[in-house]
Amino acid sequence: MKRSVYKLQSKSLGQEASLIVYGEGGYPIVAFQTQDQKASELEDEGMVDALAEFIDGKQIQLFSVDNFDEQSWSLLSGDNEARAARQEAYFRFVTDELIPRVHELNASNLRPIAFGCSMGAVHAAIALFRRPDLFQGCMALSGIYHSGYFFGDWMNSTLYDNDVLAFLPNMPLDHPYVGLYRNRSLLFCCGQGEDAQFAEDERRMDAELNRLGVDHWCDYWGADVTHDWYWWKKQMAYFLPFVLEDVAKEVEKEPVAPWVAKKAAAKPAAKKPAAKPATKSEPKAAAKVAEKTAAKPAAKAEPKAAAKPAAKKVAAKAEPKAAVKPAAKKVAPKVAAKAEPKPAAKPAAKKAEPKPEAKPAAAKPAAKATPAKAEAKPAAAKPAVKKAASAAKPAAAKKPAAKSTARKAATTRTARKKR
Repeated sequence: MKRSVYKLQSKSLGQEASLIVYGEGGYPIVAFQTQDQKASELEDEGMVDALAEFIDGKQIQLFSVDNFDEQSWSLLSGDNEARAARQEAYFRFVTDELIPRVHELNASNLRPIAFGCSMGAVHAAIALFRRPDLFQGCMALSGIYHSGYFFGDWMNSTLYDNDVLAFLPNMPLDHPYVGLYRNRSLLFCCGQGEDAQFAEDERRMDAELNRLGVDHWCDYWGADVTHDWYWWKKQMAYFLPFVLEDVAKEVEKEPVAPWVAKKAAAKPAAKKPAAKPATKSEPKAAAKVAEKTAAKPAAKAEPKAAAKPAAKKVAAKAEPKAAVKPAAKKVAPKVAAKAEPKPAAKPAAKKAEPKPEAKPAAAKPAAKATPAKAEAKPAAAKPAVKKAASAAKPAAAKKPAAKSTARKAATTRTARKKR
């Protein structure tokens, strides 16, 4: 397996970040690390070996990048505004500096899949939901998607932009990003034992995506499934063939990335400067879609009532410019409790034709239509990643059905053997 190490001098971060690339071709996957870890973690913990078949077969090319959580999420005694600003700087590094390098090294215009476990899952979800024009999907394992886990009740507009479960509930059905979400591959998974609070966040995510009419897959494994690499490796190897199959179909609908189309259409004599990323992140409230390109944030808007949208796979809307912001309410320093979303009806699943190269012998599990509950904010703490490995394997799964009109059902894995 080819392994290449790159040092990226980031203007956004004001420091160097490491990038390790595994493989020589295939669909690009950007991998974020668990809390406070660096680019070599996936290799050190055996995830690269677990994906070796996909990497050596040139189905994927893995881009593993440093994170800097010790300067933001983990710095519990630091100044909250500075911590939130540091997370925003990391997000800008990913979108403005890392992604162009990924395209260069992958020699393609393919939108990468964002992937991560634990804190890495949080970064993957933030990247996808804030910039669906740059990412084709996300694979988020055992993530906790509300900022209160690290910041308590404190909130400002910068942190709000990095809190997926804060801005998604305020996104109206006619927001331009919703059309993009509907043509993205979204996979969330966690156990239900020590990951119980993580599972609660996943159920809230499930409910919001149902409200928006976005096809997705939320899977819940058994109470014996621990928050560690043994299970994440098994989950990633199991889910990846299905995600790649979905992505192949989605890419056919949007074969050219928006920045490539704009570049080809631009005339040298009258070339417009590239849109500068907004100083504040995408998920701001928008009173009108027409104001999305304005220099100032859009007017405060209340979210539209959650109504059951039309069936999945509606034609995706035109790609927004890089500065388009997902609509959301401006929040006060303390986040008000949100209304509990209505559970979506469970649509009938359609059978999909398997992709030749995908080799899952098992079926894609179906998801429970469990309504999301109001969030109980835990005390700020780090989601510790356990290093202990278990020898047992999860029970064989059934072959999943193709993407449904709203979401995939979730199944629970059987208990593993104790040793």
